[in-house]
Amino acid sequence: MPGYLELDPATAERRQIYRTLVGSVVPRPIGWASTVSSEGRSNLAPFSFFTVVCVVPPMISLTIARNPDGSEKHTLKNIRQTGEFCFNVVTEPVWKEMVDSANGFPAEDSEFDETGLTPLASVKIKPPRVKEVPIHFECRLHQVIELGPNRHPLVIGEVVFMHVDPACMTGGYIDMRKLNPIGRLNGFFYATLGEILERKFDDGQPR
Repeated sequence: MPGYLELDPATAERRQIYRTLVGSVVPRPIGWASTVSSEGRSNLAPFSFFTVVCVVPPMISLTIARNPDGSEKHTLKNIRQTGEFCFNVVTEPVWKEMVDSANGFPAEDSEFDETGLTPLASVKIKPPRVKEVPIHFECRLHQVIELGPNRHPLVIGEVVFMHVDPACMTGGYIDMRKLNPIGRLNGFFYATLGEILERKFDDGQPR
């Protein structure tokens, strides 16, 4: 049996640690965050360090890495300024637009305009939703936690309003085959769900 590649984060090269993490923790859901600046300019950017963190109250988190020079990305600046963001579920029909929205446009340009996506008014917050996707979570900032020596920002937002298109539901549940979400792999690779496996719990109730 061949030996493992052994990595000690205390001594390994940072890029190697990154590549190992993002190539192993897969597929990752993508937090496609729409925000507005204090001047009212909209922004849209994807983040694959994203997850649910709480149910009561509902909360989600986005890890928004700093720019190489240590400055904050537009999304984080906007969230700090306004205290609001919207999470939009990325689905297969718009996965290329999602990738294009990460291209680092100037702050004065809107990713909605650059990608041809349609902003849709939210109910409780100012940032727009992405009309072309079926699920949106309107969020207000709960906390920004800065981690490690580089002050890596972990953004936690409370979900204050949800929008779900009934077309992606079956029997009161979101149907993965109808939703068709996209997951982040590593490098330039993304994934659809592919084969969906099912194994019921002993009591027959979904979790």
